Amino acid sequence: MKTNYYTLALGLLGAAKLILDAFGVTLLTDETVNAVANGVAAILSVVGVYTNHQKPE
Repeated sequence: MKTNYYTLALGLLGAAKLILDAFGVTLLTDETVNAVANGVAAILSVVGVYTNHQKPE
């Protein structure tokens, strides 16, 4: 089984936000979490398009 570190990191970021919000600490805003998730999604989209269009040797 292969670990997907991108989704693991985003999941941990979301969990950290929920835990901190439960204790009244606001270090991560919704906008920050959304910006990070959108950035990772954009990078993975570009990488996915690039790897799917390579010709096998």
